[in-house]
Amino acid sequence: MDAKQMKKGRIIGACVALLLVIYVVSSFVVHERLEDVRATIELQISEQQTLLTSIAETTARNGADATTEAIVRDCATEERKEFDSLLGRLDAGLSTTELTKLERLFGRCGSFYSERKSVMVARFERELDLYQTYIAQLEALESKNEQVTYKVEQWKELVQKEKQQSESFSKLVPLQDKIITTLLSGKSIQSEELKATLQEARDVQEVLILANTQASQIRAELISL
Repeated sequence: MDAKQMKKGRIIGACVALLLVIYVVSSFVVHERLEDVRATIELQISEQQTLLTSIAETTARNGADATTEAIVRDCATEERKEFDSLLGRLDAGLSTTELTKLERLFGRCGSFYSERKSVMVARFERELDLYQTYIAQLEALESKNEQVTYKVEQWKELVQKEKQQSESFSKLVPLQDKIITTLLSGKSIQSEELKATLQEARDVQEVLILANTQASQIRAELISL
């Protein structure tokens, strides 16, 4: 019986040792895989942060990436020059012929910058959503809050300020069109109708300038990090 018990004890000991080895090896493999996953997520976050920075800088100068340029087309170069020149002299007074030409060009050139800004801001918002998804994955893996580390609230605030600017651009387009149309109808720049429209345009521009200033401050803090 003693020999059988000893043999049984050795078998149990061997099984325990085998299970211990399996546990250690499994733990090591799981740890290595988790490290690989963590490294992949951190790389995705870093790459997304670089992309957000690029979009932020491009949007700040009212520019566009290749994708947006392919979607939103400007009018012809010569038309753009003529349109900008006439629009810039609108307050100084234009002849009926010039106003007619400006109205004609407005349909092709007037909303370009507003539309491009809108598309870029929409893309900015989508990329920020993806950035937050990666951070949420990292938080689930590490069981800790990474919102402060990756400046999530600041990025969200920057997107909101860019959206405010985009909305202001969108409001200015019909107001500019209304000013041109009203002048073409024979109303004076001093008419009550035009004064009201001009004041509304100035109010929108004030909101635009404020949002732009605030966005610049937030962007400087983010990109200098």
